Amino acid sequence: MPMVGAADAERHLAALVARRVWDAVWPEFEQLIVATRSALASHFRDTVLAARRLEGDGDREIGELVIGRSHLRVECPLRCTPPTPEETELSEFFGATTPLIRIFVLRGEETGFGVLESTLVADPARGIWITTEPALGPASLGDLGSLETFFWSLISDRRD
Repeated sequence: MPMVGAADAERHLAALVARRVWDAVWPEFEQLIVATRSALASHFRDTVLAARRLEGDGDREIGELVIGRSHLRVECPLRCTPPTPEETELSEFFGATTPLIRIFVLRGEETGFGVLESTLVADPARGIWITTEPALGPASLGDLGSLETFFWSLISDRRD
C-alpha cells in the first residue's frame, strides 16, 4: 500500500511542477496576443486574435491560440518524465534521467488538432526550455524575447 500512496504523491508533485511551467508560459502567450492585437488589429479585416485558456481534463492544461486562419491548440500534460528512447536530442541536451515538462502545440482545427506543430520542453529544476521549432537555443522560462520568437513561428500560416 505505501507504494500506491508514494506513486500518487509523485504524480501530484509532477502535476504541480507542470502547472508551474504552464503558468510561466501561457500568460506570456496571452500577453503576446494582446500586443499583436494592439499593434496590428486595425490592419486586419474581421480577423480573430485570441488566446483562450480552456478547461483542462485533469491530466493536462489546454489553451487555444487563434490569429486569423491560424488555429493552434496548446496542451501541457501534467506529468514530469525523463526523455524517452525516441527523444535522443532531449537526452543529449538535458540528460537521460532529467524529469521534463512538455508543452505540445497542435495545428489542424478541421482534423481535431491532429498535427503536432512543435513542442516546448522545459527542465523545471533549471528553469530552461528548448523547442523543436524553430531551432532556438536554450532559454530561461522568463525570457520573453525567445518565447516571442517561438510564438511568431507558431502563428505563421503554413498552409499552401
